[in-house]
Amino acid sequence: MSKKNLFLGGILAGLLLFAYVYNGPLQSWQTNKGKSDNFLSALNFEQVNRIIIERNSEETVLEMVGDKWKVAGTRDFYVKDDIMNNIFSSLEEARADDLELVSENEEKKKDFEIGDNGINLKLQEGDNLIKEFKIGKMGNDFKSTYISDFEDNKTYVVNASLNAAFGRGDWYDKTIFSVDKESISEIRFQYPDREFSVEKQEELWTGISPYKFSISEEKIEPILNIMSNLNSPLIPEQEFEGTGLEKNLIIIEASGDGFSNVLMVGEAYVEDGNDEVAYYYVKKSSSDNIYLITKEQKESLENQIWELK
Repeated sequence: MSKKNLFLGGILAGLLLFAYVYNGPLQSWQTNKGKSDNFLSALNFEQVNRIIIERNSEETVLEMVGDKWKVAGTRDFYVKDDIMNNIFSSLEEARADDLELVSENEEKKKDFEIGDNGINLKLQEGDNLIKEFKIGKMGNDFKSTYISDFEDNKTYVVNASLNAAFGRGDWYDKTIFSVDKESISEIRFQYPDREFSVEKQEELWTGISPYKFSISEEKIEPILNIMSNLNSPLIPEQEFEGTGLEKNLIIIEASGDGFSNVLMVGEAYVEDGNDEVAYYYVKKSSSDNIYLITKEQKESLENQIWELK
């Protein structure tokens, strides 16, 4: 083989080697440049049945009871399914994503709201700690989140909405009643000095007790709305003293096929420093959870027979 052919063959071999390096290892290095090992990648979230969220010097503990997530330390308050679904979907996104290192400086963590002004998250199986890490502020794209492994100086950004999922101020499910309004067929009104009942007969509402009387569909509608779909605007301290719920001031029972929604209304709830009444204490007969309803809702439930005609 001539020197010229050898020279040309060497050039060809060099080009092939360059192409391999450029399209293989070099391209892979460029693609992964800045990416770091994901400290969440090995987690099995199906093991998690207890979550501890530390935020603003307050601790919230969520624990699985049956197939529902309960706010630990409460009588019967649970977390809505869509909130828990969002939590685990964001964790799954974080586990599957590549972490991007943004800082190795411990002092810079405060710029990413990691630490005292962030969220410390503990994932547990019972009392056994599975993983603990810190969640900072949301990224500039409003989708990503800054995070840091526990006791690690490094700060990463991950393409998952962890801050939105865990940065809540209220975990309580505020739903009091949720049924199809059309399924209510009877309502009983009980007050300290009177009691009466109304019933839906052939799609029309009529009074049946203590005697028969006519009912205005327009006036019964707000009561049906309340007793079918009722949510508390906020959850008060869970102490019965001062609520008036033991006095049976107002008891409304809305029933239908297979259900009975019983609401007990107590005294006015007065916020500190505010003499104006905006809410009233309520509870369901089936639970000791204490909720609030608005003054307008309470007034809609407080009726004389003549007011419904």
